[in-house]
Amino acid sequence: MSFNPTTIQGQGQPQATVTLAAAAPDGGALVVLKSDNPTVARVPASVTVSPGSHSVTFLVETATVVVRTTVTISASYGETSMTATMTVTPPALVASFAVRSRTRGAGACAVDSQSQELDCVFDASASQGFISTYLWTHTMGPATQRQTAAAPNAIVSPQGAGCPLYQQGTGGDDSNGDRYLRMEVTLQVRDAAGMVSDVVRQPVRVYPNRQCGFSY
Repeated sequence: MSFNPTTIQGQGQPQATVTLAAAAPDGGALVVLKSDNPTVARVPASVTVSPGSHSVTFLVETATVVVRTTVTISASYGETSMTATMTVTPPALVASFAVRSRTRGAGACAVDSQSQELDCVFDASASQGFISTYLWTHTMGPATQRQTAAAPNAIVSPQGAGCPLYQQGTGGDDSNGDRYLRMEVTLQVRDAAGMVSDVVRQPVRVYPNRQCGFSY
């Protein structure tokens, strides 16, 4: 007899197959199944290999887990028993974000005339997975600022900017003819086990608002 559970990411119903060394007899072969952690991976109490067949496939009902969890599944037929393991993994970490300025709208920031900080927010609430930390960077020219926020703070105001950062930027002109500085924002998300997502990035327009020595 052979038995082959698999690996499943997130919640789902993976298939497993029990294969007998010989064809099942008349009346079929009753194979008893058991999971050592049914709250994570639940199997039927038994499955029947049809007469003349060698194998039967069944579904394993899995739950969503926060950390990788290994479950042992056992199969018994007559005097023969064997076990196999399957690993249930958390949902994939996916970083996603938007940038919004209260004065310039989506994909933009403006330098506040009072604080000389950026008036936008970085919104990572569309990110997926069991996130413990949001890892931000904002880059202008050769200068990069890093910012870390602990969950559940998915929406943050950019910190660590200021005139020294803006003055590293290069300029462009938007569709209205307004001049802006180019900034790149990136995000990774990290879970409690230290796994990180791929990096996502997007360009952001920064309007100096005549601050930090800029004439526009």
